[in-house]
Amino acid sequence: MMDYRALFNASLARVTDATREAAFFDDFYRRFVAADPAIEAKFRDTDFAKQKQMLRESFQEMNHFCSSLESNTYIITLARIHGSRGRDIPVHMFDIWLECLVATVKDLDPEYTDSVELAWRIIMTPGIQFMKFYRDR
Repeated sequence: MMDYRALFNASLARVTDATREAAFFDDFYRRFVAADPAIEAKFRDTDFAKQKQMLRESFQEMNHFCSSLESNTYIITLARIHGSRGRDIPVHMFDIWLECLVATVKDLDPEYTDSVELAWRIIMTPGIQFMKFYRDR
């Protein structure tokens, strides 16, 4: 049996430790912004220090949502911020976001395995699906 939550938490700790954290967030955003000109346009005026802090917080929220499958004010607000009345993030960009995240983990987690990748996908997917569905509600 594989404990994917434990794999995710251990990997998250490794990629956000004192030696890798800056590289992890910088590499992720560099990769994500370069993935599509429309994404680059969405991030043109972004305060990346604030954005990185919000991403850090969202990992914990996604982990919590995956385990509880209960919405709360944080994830509802996050979904709406990304909706057409907020930043108007197209649904397909959520998938690009996950692919860029997994690619960054692969590059920076020294203990990366296919199981680690699956753990990230398992933990992130329920929250992403919620956000895709709830973004304009």
